[in-house]
Amino acid sequence: MGEAAIELSRIEKRYGERAALAGVDLAIAPGQFVALVGSSGSGKTTLLKTINGLIAPDSGRVRIDGEDVGLRPAHELRRRIGYVFQEVGLFPHLSIAENIAVTPRLLGWDKARIAARVSELLELVALPAEVSGRSPAALSGGQRQRVGVARALAAEPKIMLMDEPFGALDPLTRDALGSDYRALHERLGLTTVMVTHDMAEAVLLADRVLVIEAGAIIADGAPDALIKDTENPQVRALLEAPRRQAERLRQRLGEAS
Repeated sequence: MGEAAIELSRIEKRYGERAALAGVDLAIAPGQFVALVGSSGSGKTTLLKTINGLIAPDSGRVRIDGEDVGLRPAHELRRRIGYVFQEVGLFPHLSIAENIAVTPRLLGWDKARIAARVSELLELVALPAEVSGRSPAALSGGQRQRVGVARALAAEPKIMLMDEPFGALDPLTRDALGSDYRALHERLGLTTVMVTHDMAEAVLLADRVLVIEAGAIIADGAPDALIKDTENPQVRALLEAPRRQAERLRQRLGEAS
């Protein structure tokens, strides 16, 4: 295997007496789509934010494309990594185009290049060109989340971090946006790490699922391989949740018909 796109070595992070991350070792190959799942407070978001320097570990080392992230300023690292989160965080006083252009402007891109990139990204995330001049308040929740994805992609990163990106959306919009993002992941050759509480979403979108509990990775593998091989009852219950839900739905819908 070649050099990892993301590599964490012996990462430790504590908040008082609680271990948020407990000696995490992780290597993610270029092009992988990895889902982080686990109970609330298990350490998923802490691990995600450690990758782009939003959280500094107490000990251990993080490398991006083989480079130790501690050797360059954190803001430079974050401009190379896209980040999408549940609440989107668009600037309400800026237009959609201006929101997407935030990072390219910080990088000193000229106006023509920025305008071309904004136009390209709106098409990429399936939004009409006319939304570029609107305010975030004029868009639906699903449209705002698409803008969030476009903004994260604006500076052409190869790594995308996503923290419950579709969790606040209605089921139909969530399913459509998840499928569209997976297609973008493939088309652009991205490396994606996504935190989700939804096991069905993890199974449908990810190549690899990491189950995290008490700051440690307790299972790691392709969804089908994990469910066949795991002997951990907690991991098995988590992985079988989508199947149980589908069976209950089939029964209830059968009763209704």
